[in-house]
Amino acid sequence: MNIDDLNELRSELEALQNSVMQGSCDTGECESDEREDYPDYLIAMYKEVMPPNKSGIYFSRWDLKAMAAELDEHFALDVRERMFKNFMKWVATPDDMQLVMDQFKKNIDMKCDLYREYIERFPSTKPIFDVKIKKAENTKKYLDKVFIEFFT
Repeated sequence: MNIDDLNELRSELEALQNSVMQGSCDTGECESDEREDYPDYLIAMYKEVMPPNKSGIYFSRWDLKAMAAELDEHFALDVRERMFKNFMKWVATPDDMQLVMDQFKKNIDMKCDLYREYIERFPSTKPIFDVKIKKAENTKKYLDKVFIEFFT
């Protein structure tokens, strides 16, 4: 292998590393705190609240089912997106939406409490879970914004 081949290999590895670093959002360094504007609250919530890389929280199918059950709404386990849409079909008034938002916030708080417990038990996880907790707190503020924007 000559020097030109080594330089080419080095530049390929640097390009690969840069693309991996740009594509990795686990640390939150590649994301901005700004959220997009959406024409519909369902799209806004699904795109900004449901993805764990944006909200810091993973809302499982069981979470959605449990949140709906708290509001006496029941539906079968299905694909997460369909379950989310079924859950949101329940919303008919601003009061209904406030109840749904409260369920999301309650779930977020519950998971953040778990994150804090993990931090306490395993201090080396603090940087990871601090990022998730910060995203979760921002998500709760975003839910308030969605409510104001679409329901008041």
